[in-house]
Amino acid sequence: MTQLKGLDISNNEIREMPRNIGELRGLVSLNAYNNQIRYLPPSFLSLNALQQLNLSGNNLTALPSGIYKLFSLKEINFDDNPLLRPPVEICKEKQLCSIACYLQRADERDEKILAKIFKIVANNITETNFQFLCQKLNLAITETDKSTMSTVSLSERVHRTLDKWKTENNNLSVTTAALRDQLTRALTMIGAYEIMDKITALKLFTCAVKF
Repeated sequence: MTQLKGLDISNNEIREMPRNIGELRGLVSLNAYNNQIRYLPPSFLSLNALQQLNLSGNNLTALPSGIYKLFSLKEINFDDNPLLRPPVEICKEKQLCSIACYLQRADERDEKILAKIFKIVANNITETNFQFLCQKLNLAITETDKSTMSTVSLSERVHRTLDKWKTENNNLSVTTAALRDQLTRALTMIGAYEIMDKITALKLFTCAVKF
């Protein structure tokens, strides 16, 4: 249905959009209000012809950072969603430019916070906990990696491993905020409480800084 111009799937209690919705290349109008949609799949950003979008009355908490790529989008409605990123007050303006600017700043902020968390972990984790952390994050360290890292410090090994983990997940369109949450959950699971105390202090500080 690549030639489809308009699609209305409103009032159907739909929980998620199809992962391949981006294949509707000719879609100009999409109405999906009053459903239970929680997130937008990565392929959604391929709807380059989209001009009108109504996703009001759903369960969206965050919009994809790449929404600015939908440069043809003129009419948007995200009312009545529990949005946190961007916050409701920004989305109420119904201006793509305002939403895109907020998300860009939020991405930059998240990148800086994650980099600081990586540094905290690298400088404070023990060898044993590092091995446990790799298991929780499903990080496979190859023999080549072991050979390459055998001559560097634990701190440097941790940093390189986390950077590699971040790159691999970014290629899968995992957000920086999601990576941060995944890492902090893993640290809690392995009992790295001193590190978590430092990360919690960092979060409290960043929350106090006006954004």
